[in-house]
Amino acid sequence: MNDSFKQIRDYSLLGEESGLAVSKGLAEAVWYTTPVPREKMIELLQRKNGPAIRDTLIWFGLMVGFAILTVVFWGSWWVLLPYLAYSVLYASTSDSRWHESSHGTAFKSDWMNNVLYEIASFMVFRQSTVWRYSHTRHHSDTLVRGRDPEISVPRPPDILGIILNFWGLKAMPSEMRKIWIHASGKIDKEVATYLPEYEHEKVILKARIYLAIYLVVILMSIFLATPLPIMFIGLPVIFGSWLMPVYGLTQHAGLSENVLDHRLNCRTVYMNRIHRFLYWNMNYHIEHHMFPLVPYHALPQLHALIKYDCPPAYNGIIETFKEIVPAVLKQVKDPSYFVERKLPQNAHVEEATTSMIVHRADADEAGWVEVCKERDMVLNEVVRVDCQDATFALYKLGGDQYYATEGICTHGNAHLADGLIVGNQIECAKHNGRFKIEDGSVQRPPVCLGLSTHEVKTRDGHVYLNLNTAHRYDKGDRIQCKVVRNNNVATFIKELVLEPVNGKGLSFTAGEYIQLEIPAYHIRFSEMHISEPYRSAWEQERVFENFASNHTKTRRNYSMANNPDQGNQLIFNVRIATPPSGKKVKAGVGSSFVFNLKQGDLVYVSGPFGDFHVKESEKEMVYIGGGAGMAPLRSHLSNLLETRRSKRKVSYWYGARSLQELYYDDYFKELESCHENFSFNVALSAPQDSDHWNSHTGFIHEVVEKNYLNKRTDLSELEFYLCGPPNMIKACLKMLENKGVSSDVISYDEF
Repeated sequence: MNDSFKQIRDYSLLGEESGLAVSKGLAEAVWYTTPVPREKMIELLQRKNGPAIRDTLIWFGLMVGFAILTVVFWGSWWVLLPYLAYSVLYASTSDSRWHESSHGTAFKSDWMNNVLYEIASFMVFRQSTVWRYSHTRHHSDTLVRGRDPEISVPRPPDILGIILNFWGLKAMPSEMRKIWIHASGKIDKEVATYLPEYEHEKVILKARIYLAIYLVVILMSIFLATPLPIMFIGLPVIFGSWLMPVYGLTQHAGLSENVLDHRLNCRTVYMNRIHRFLYWNMNYHIEHHMFPLVPYHALPQLHALIKYDCPPAYNGIIETFKEIVPAVLKQVKDPSYFVERKLPQNAHVEEATTSMIVHRADADEAGWVEVCKERDMVLNEVVRVDCQDATFALYKLGGDQYYATEGICTHGNAHLADGLIVGNQIECAKHNGRFKIEDGSVQRPPVCLGLSTHEVKTRDGHVYLNLNTAHRYDKGDRIQCKVVRNNNVATFIKELVLEPVNGKGLSFTAGEYIQLEIPAYHIRFSEMHISEPYRSAWEQERVFENFASNHTKTRRNYSMANNPDQGNQLIFNVRIATPPSGKKVKAGVGSSFVFNLKQGDLVYVSGPFGDFHVKESEKEMVYIGGGAGMAPLRSHLSNLLETRRSKRKVSYWYGARSLQELYYDDYFKELESCHENFSFNVALSAPQDSDHWNSHTGFIHEVVEKNYLNKRTDLSELEFYLCGPPNMIKACLKMLENKGVSSDVISYDEF
């Protein structure tokens, strides 16, 4: 099966494919899930300590036993048998323990999950905090190029690398390099794309602990004059990693990329009891990706419920590799090739829907809506409530206490009704982040933004939800705004100007963002107002043939482009996210809504949020931007120069394809003429003949390096602010890294 991409792909998290995934609606998208009866799902989600305690004790017991036999037989050839068995248990099967405990589903007790996760992370040679966020991204964007950091077989496949990984010789050096970087007090550039800044200190500390442990082991081997310490801690990664790729390759190798259906990019493989014990049932991989909150011991039951809706399972590892090996070899010559999984004739193909109950009703004048009877909900249950184009999560806790929050998780595009109630918290099904149900506050990463909550009351055996009483835990205010204007400033970028209806402006700091509420809608691009000369480009590229829709109210983040101290209007630069050619993916939900807004339309925004702020120092400031990344940089520069009258030396370097994609240039030229400490520089990467361009040409990072940084003898006095498409950010970070610029003086925001 061939798709439309036949070139070698860029799997980097900061490469071109990353930006394409975002623009095509593949990042943090809604995935298909097979409908499962609510009662069955509640049973499957129940966590238990017993199975994992039993299996973990057996696992550790086997390792201790084989370690003792290794010492007993040391010096004879018989030592190979127990040592190789020990190494496999240490380096390969620790992967499945690491995986399940990272989801917090192995045990019922969180502390047990955390202890096993830290131990298994060290054994499998992975930094625990870094990989927790990495695996979160893997589940959000499974096999999406430029987004998934855990694609084990990129195309074209690196056959030598695959072979080396059977001894850990490819993954181990890469991870060791990151440990060294983190132990030195810095954060790896790609890791920084998904690791929150508040976790940096923890990562640095753990990297130093890892190195300290390995140093102690090496010193023990030297002091005791025996290699046994390093044979037990460290070298098993080389001698025992071979089983990990045997299991791991069955998960996704050779399957389709950039699809939003786990049935097409995951495999379920039948295995015997021994393999299932060693692998902790991860052979049920379609099931795990669809419902990651289901514990490993319940996956066989889940498989029985959804197998009617999935491609047939493979009968064993050998049968699976009979498909994988030819597919991978073919991908060496034809990277566009993949194995197409055939869905059964009676399979569902509609968009993903929650497996929980959906209640629909109309609200009264005070905003109250009857959603269900008290007897309809059981203790510690969460159900979905859809009403007036919005979606909510309704909870029943102990003491017949009812609560409600907004339905969609603030971190990822997942409904909380698919999550799990743990005590007084709701755990998101997509990434295991948690919120406190009562007030919506953040309780566990990776979530960092709280939920809005709604009043709930009971009367005469019925449960009522108030749609009008939204209380947000975070500092952000919710205000209604009117669209003042919404015009194209570039081919695919509009300037949206909002004004608060009540006249009171939103107090924010330059560089921050708001969340725009996106209602339910259906839009045909042909209905959008696009002015010339941009309309001709839309017609030429057949953009008007697209459509976009949204079924329930959601939110999207947009950075302010204006000076917070100049008036009460809010200005945004929004780029339209068009769907990928040949893929059944809708256009961007947020950007399509914005592009269709007309003067006088009313919208709601909440905020402000964010930490992309100006650093208080005396260093010279270098701004590098591109695309819709203009917004927060314009806000910074306007506030710095026009309000604060900063005397710091500031330069702004902006990259565009052609003059038609350049906007706000007159404004920055005027700033330049009024402030001798500010310079504005433009580079065009693909100028048109009609542009008559005779200035900087090329990619913006190359222009900055050649025309500015190379002329400086000391870069330590510079501070960098970057904002733009992911591929631009990647190129800038790489260039700055090569020039020895510390990450401490680099701030960036991807658009």
